[in-house]
Amino acid sequence: MNSRWQPDDFVLFLDRNLGSKIIPDRLRSEGLRIEIHDAHLPNDAPDEAWIQLVGQKNWIGITGDKRIRYSAPSRAAIEKHKTRIIVMTATKLRGSERADLLLKYHRRLQHFAANTEPPYLAKLNRSGKIEKEWP
Repeated sequence: MNSRWQPDDFVLFLDRNLGSKIIPDRLRSEGLRIEIHDAHLPNDAPDEAWIQLVGQKNWIGITGDKRIRYSAPSRAAIEKHKTRIIVMTATKLRGSERADLLLKYHRRLQHFAANTEPPYLAKLNRSGKIEKEWP
């Protein structure tokens, strides 16, 4: 387990593309610690701003934006701020289904985060497989 992060510190930061009501409300109702984009940043803030925030707070960033994996500025921010980013790769899911997926696999996410030194960008698929993609 890395020394910077412990399971008790498990906080998920939901990128703006995951909404501000359905998913966070459902996760909070199950006892998860959730932060949302709009509570900290303007709606039009660039990805690098939330990536920096997540790194500074030592949270785990969750996004549905698969393109972030190919963005040089985002990757540079992930590396600079030693950020943990998980990309939800399942497509065509409603908010409630995304919440179900995160609830079902939150312990797996917790274990992955506790045992994988940042920075990283990983993907979470529909079956719960978490795979480090970069670096």
